[in-house]
Amino acid sequence: MEISRTLKPVTPAAVEAPAKARPTAAAQPATSARPANASLPLEQMQAALRSLPDLDLDKVAAIKAALARGEIDTDAATLAGHVLAHHRGSDA
Repeated sequence: MEISRTLKPVTPAAVEAPAKARPTAAAQPATSARPANASLPLEQMQAALRSLPDLDLDKVAAIKAALARGEIDTDAATLAGHVLAHHRGSDA
């Protein structure tokens, strides 16, 4: 896995369905089942991503080094407790 500070645009490959598998206009529902945010243009989504804070690569490297040295407890139960405490807003 590589973490990069640059945003690489993703372009989905156009996939054409065979003529027999395409639904007819009568078979398509009148309303769209897509979420409202799915219709956002790519530029708006990229702008939203750019507004997020940058990743602190020095801190990531320090955490990786501490994990490699065994300085960080990786007990699953302890980790789960801390994740739950974080999302509940407590300092446990």
